[in-house]
Amino acid sequence: MKTYFKVMDTNQNGFLSRSEYEEIANRLIQNQSDRSKDEEILAVFRSLFDNFVAGGNPVDPQTQIGYEEFLTNAAKAVSLMQSSREAGRRKNEVFFDFVDTDGSGEISREEYRRYLAVYSGGENTDTADRAFDSIDVDSNGFISRTEFIEGHMHYWFEATSDPSYSPLPYGPLVD
Repeated sequence: MKTYFKVMDTNQNGFLSRSEYEEIANRLIQNQSDRSKDEEILAVFRSLFDNFVAGGNPVDPQTQIGYEEFLTNAAKAVSLMQSSREAGRRKNEVFFDFVDTDGSGEISREEYRRYLAVYSGGENTDTADRAFDSIDVDSNGFISRTEFIEGHMHYWFEATSDPSYSPLPYGPLVD
């Protein structure tokens, strides 16, 4: 959760805001060649903030969520999703298509680098490559739809009992 919070806190002020999620959505939109996805991307990121970060509580332009509140809200959202893992799977299906900007059905290393740069607001090749490698379980140089979805599902929903499989889709865990 700390890693996700840190990545999403694009202005590094210790709070998450809807405007940060909208900023990330707009960067992702700029990364797309298919303009028909613009509204969907913005809607997905607003929903992520409203339901996951803010826990479904009322949100306005001044809403800022600190780390402790985020933990409470995210834990609640994940536990609700735990009973409906299909919702998490569907979210990752949608995100796969956002990341696969060339529509090839696979995510290249470069596409994944751009995806993480969109989130963090700046490129960090080492972090992106480590994240990519942790999801590319067959080491073929591409992330398949299955690898992407399973890697994200494992990250959010599974206790790490198998040290040989520890997907880190947002990069190495922070302390």
